[in-house]
Amino acid sequence: MKKFLAIAIVALMGIATASAQKGQMAVGGNLLYGTEINSVGLGAKFQYGILDHLRGEASFNYYFQNKGFRMWDLNANAHYVFDITERFHAYPLAGLTVVNKSYADVDDSITRFGLNLGGGCEFDVTPRWRVNAEFKYSIVSTIDQAVFGVGAVYKF
Repeated sequence: MKKFLAIAIVALMGIATASAQKGQMAVGGNLLYGTEINSVGLGAKFQYGILDHLRGEASFNYYFQNKGFRMWDLNANAHYVFDITERFHAYPLAGLTVVNKSYADVDDSITRFGLNLGGGCEFDVTPRWRVNAEFKYSIVSTIDQAVFGVGAVYKF
């Protein structure tokens, strides 16, 4: 399992760096709530503009322990961004996820692959800073989860 996670992370980083000069990039963070674990979490994300309205996003989310359970997910999503106004945007999202749910007192965990579907909206606060709200549903065998998030990114 550890080998798989290492390979997945390297692959996501490789995708990002292989095409890093073709479009706009952004890094940011999220405050999350996951319904499977019933807990808040923190996330980090990297976005890359593939085309004018299409961007890829790689993210890692960690949910704080609740009732003896811990959970994290690694995601690779695509967003198709609609410009509602010059500063306000909305997007549907679809992608892949790897989810891990573990038990705090036992050396046992469940790791599953799945799909993400959802959407979000964002507002450009300044030319470099953007805030967002997002909802996604992770369709994962035995550990489906709805995730609500708010966050910010820095564009460079």
